[in-house]
Amino acid sequence: MEDKIELSGPRLRLTNDLRLKYALQISRIANDPEIARRIGAHGFPNPYTEEDAKIFLDMNRKYGKTHFAIDFLIFSGELLVGIIGLKDIDYVDFKAHVGYWIGREHWNKGYATEALSLIVEYAKGVLGLKRLYTKVLDFNLPSLRVLMKNGFMVEGFERDTYKLEDGFHSMFCLGRQL
Repeated sequence: MEDKIELSGPRLRLTNDLRLKYALQISRIANDPEIARRIGAHGFPNPYTEEDAKIFLDMNRKYGKTHFAIDFLIFSGELLVGIIGLKDIDYVDFKAHVGYWIGREHWNKGYATEALSLIVEYAKGVLGLKRLYTKVLDFNLPSLRVLMKNGFMVEGFERDTYKLEDGFHSMFCLGRQL
């Protein structure tokens, strides 16, 4: 597997070229409490600082030459609009977790749908994976629609499993065979 990966769609370019020069841009769009609330991961910082972005960009994603995670910056032209990635890449069972977020000012433009489509094709065609999976908070219906447009199906529901300031929330468990 090559180190630099570029994926292109009709409107987007995805790159795993995670240079520190993007830290300020990432922190500006990620520093939104609503992104942190919707992402369903307590480890997503809020506020999201430039230092947090540097830590993300500098994170280890390989064991030797094997990727266990691959993150991509999502660009529309030269504008950074979000991040998408695969983690817990399992080369024994040929599966991986997929996760993404888009900056609020870029919501409802189809960017997440297109980026996920590119990742699905990459996971299947290049990595040879057979399955992708993820979870979505019960109130994040736009993300649920993005996944379903890309062939993911609801496979389960975890009731009251995630605590936020307003109480416990449930999560949809989704998967897609490739």
